[in-house]
Amino acid sequence: MKSDYSLIKQLHQSRCMIKIFITISMTILFYLIFLLRPLFDYYSYKELKLQKQNKSLDRTLGFDHIYVINLDYRMDRRKRLDDIASYLGLDFKYFPAISKDDVQTLNRYGSADMNPSAKACYLSHYYIYKLMVAENYNSALILEDDADFELNITDIMTDIHRDLPASWEVLYVGHCFESVGEQVGKSSSVHRLYKSVSPMCLHAYAISYSAVHKLIELLDPVIPRGSVDYSLKVLIDEGKISSYSVHPQPIVQWKATDNPSDITNSIPLSFSLLNSTSRFLGYKQ
Repeated sequence: MKSDYSLIKQLHQSRCMIKIFITISMTILFYLIFLLRPLFDYYSYKELKLQKQNKSLDRTLGFDHIYVINLDYRMDRRKRLDDIASYLGLDFKYFPAISKDDVQTLNRYGSADMNPSAKACYLSHYYIYKLMVAENYNSALILEDDADFELNITDIMTDIHRDLPASWEVLYVGHCFESVGEQVGKSSSVHRLYKSVSPMCLHAYAISYSAVHKLIELLDPVIPRGSVDYSLKVLIDEGKISSYSVHPQPIVQWKATDNPSDITNSIPLSFSLLNSTSRFLGYKQ
């Protein structure tokens, strides 16, 4: 009988100990959750913010911003680019290009060596550099309004950014008359990153925070060394600007016979894409 009583007492004590253990454990767990919740919320916020940032960067192809140089009266080109941007999910900010007929602006600068169209083009790019600094962007992609894109441009640029060195200053996403330099990175995709070799044309190029300050200092719109794309090429050739190029270019200039360039005596250029967004949307080339 005494033995049974001892057994019952032991069982009762064991149950009490279990209840006490459970109570203490639950209390500790509650306080841990209470104390750690701000940490969980912080990392959840960071992850959500990062997802939103990545989504936002997809809309600007990995750069802080995308500028498009467009003359106010070229609404035909703006309509095409609006359709392209809408389909590709990109965000463009249109910059009002300097017109060759804007005598007041052009007369502020010298250079009898450049015709009004080339001078206006030079100033349009130069003013964007100033605007980029004023708006405090770390990087920007600058497009001219005759740009056409590969349908998978977002995927292409995602791969390019993986190989792009942190010290990059200029990136030619589009270019012309350029040889293929040394490959950068080990990408096996169709579009790969290379060191620039005397690139020309500025229909699609990106500049970094470092580069834009250098360009404002080194380029002289009053006494330029030539057209704006030539002037930038010279700085790259002289090693003053670190530059890379994508080959084959995933953004090209489209040239339709019924939609000529506004730059006097410009050479009609024709570059093909694997899958043209403009053609996919039904526009003539």
